[in-house]
Amino acid sequence: MTTKGGESPRTSSIWPQWHENKPFALVLILIGSFLVVFLMAKVDKIQKETAQIGNTITIDGQGSAIGKPDVATVTIGVDTKADDVAGAQEQNSTTSNALTEKIKALGISADDIQTSYYSVYENFVWNPDTEASESQGWIVSQTLTVKVRDTSKVSALLAAAGQNGATNVYGPSFTIDDPSQLEVQAREEAVADAASKAAQLAATLGVKLGGVVGYSEYSGGSLYSYESFSMADSAKAYGGAPGIEPGTNQIDLTVSITYRILE
Repeated sequence: MTTKGGESPRTSSIWPQWHENKPFALVLILIGSFLVVFLMAKVDKIQKETAQIGNTITIDGQGSAIGKPDVATVTIGVDTKADDVAGAQEQNSTTSNALTEKIKALGISADDIQTSYYSVYENFVWNPDTEASESQGWIVSQTLTVKVRDTSKVSALLAAAGQNGATNVYGPSFTIDDPSQLEVQAREEAVADAASKAAQLAATLGVKLGGVVGYSEYSGGSLYSYESFSMADSAKAYGGAPGIEPGTNQIDLTVSITYRILE
């Protein structure tokens, strides 16, 4: 279709023709070119990061530190028997209270003495003649957990327990009250161990290591000696204070470090 004068009609558009607005068209071309370059750079970065994530090695390192324990924990139990609950409780309270006072007299704070267990139960014993369990009264058990901050007092505490009605004693377990400094030493040793192993492995593989991209650690805990004492014949067993040696505690730490491998 032609208009008057033989000219073809022009299709309407929101975008100007090149010959109508050259500056605006040039701006559009520049923006489009920038977007293309930006997207290409983004894709390249993602590809490199993906490759870097895959090109890594993870090495474990071990470290340890040894220190002298400064706290001991001793668990002391008192069991009493009677025909009825009230009688068993009264005997147990009398013995336990007297024992607690003896412990305090050693210079151990009341804050470090805790009643950690208390039970009352009927004492049933099997009778082979009647082939039935028969009640033999009641048993009350009370347990004191004592924290000793001066380890030189542990021997005196064990002696006091045996001389004042304790029926069983467990401990002492020796620990370090604040192991943070030992953990720092163990961590430094573990990291150095991992770094040394990583360098050796990289040399063997013929690659170069980049920065650290991952780290984790876990502690093996503290190692300590633990003694158990039977107090069936407490007066005989603890007529004098037993010799106690706190020894040393060891903290073990393992680290896992991931290194990037350079191209």
